[in-house]
Amino acid sequence: MPVLSANQIGILASEAISSQEIIGEVIAVFPSSFYVRSRTDELLFFTNRALRSPITVNLTYKGDFTEIIKPPTILYHHHQGLGNSELSIDVTRGLPPMKMTPLIGYPDFEGLEQTVNVLATILSVIDTRGSTLDPDQLTLHDSVTDFVTEGILTLRNKEDYFEFKRAAFKIIGLGTGFTPSSDDFLLGFLVVYNSLAHTIGRMPLYLEFDRLTQRTNWISAKLVDYAQHSQVDEQMLHLIQSLSNRVGDTVMAFETLIPRGHTSGIDIAAGAIFALSLSCDIALGQTRTEKIASKLGLGYDESAGANLILKPLTETA
Repeated sequence: MPVLSANQIGILASEAISSQEIIGEVIAVFPSSFYVRSRTDELLFFTNRALRSPITVNLTYKGDFTEIIKPPTILYHHHQGLGNSELSIDVTRGLPPMKMTPLIGYPDFEGLEQTVNVLATILSVIDTRGSTLDPDQLTLHDSVTDFVTEGILTLRNKEDYFEFKRAAFKIIGLGTGFTPSSDDFLLGFLVVYNSLAHTIGRMPLYLEFDRLTQRTNWISAKLVDYAQHSQVDEQMLHLIQSLSNRVGDTVMAFETLIPRGHTSGIDIAAGAIFALSLSCDIALGQTRTEKIASKLGLGYDESAGANLILKPLTETA
């Protein structure tokens, strides 16, 4: 029987592990990680990677998880930690639960406005195939373009939370991947917007979890829900904290995020850029998000007299 050891446990994972005799069910397994749906309906992420988060159990195991565990395996709590007849996970030597620190300080919105332009330029010249920024992904791309107009810009101009939610739920679940591209886009938008909301005199935005699960898979819905409540991993936390630091810190935080997954990093970064641009518009009384939308290919060319999507500058890998 394989015996795995945890070297770091997130605060939400720690609470879920310690509170139940039956921890939960393994619902997805990959070579370097696996997901568990706990009996308390939390999502637990077990991985041999170093990236930490509130829901993550970081393990020292270097093998292939698909060879030792498969869905729908049930994990139980025992004296050393958790496991079943096939494996055991020792959590007694894990470091104290990790807690996340939210945005500290007041952002320099004029500086962040310059950052938005830099970030949009970066996304406009890299390979974005398969993402929300790919014009060849017709349904996804057109739907996210509509969301920018009907949700994001409406939120700026009217502070209309109802219209924002209506537009957001139209795109949930669109796109390919383990977490659909549109979900990642919304995740990036919500985590940055909600982190800045109090600094621009706005209320945070929360999409109802039950409605999310009606449009996308449970894991993706759960990740969006965690993000909108600022329960994020270290990379996203660094991005949030950089917003009140130097401009260069924010650019570096975005660049670190972009390579994540197949297109997840690009989609999260795109959503985050729109949230940052929207927040700058509100704070500075400006209307520059339309230019960012056009630069990223998610705007409409009004001068053409029709809904002609402006194509982003792309570069093949």
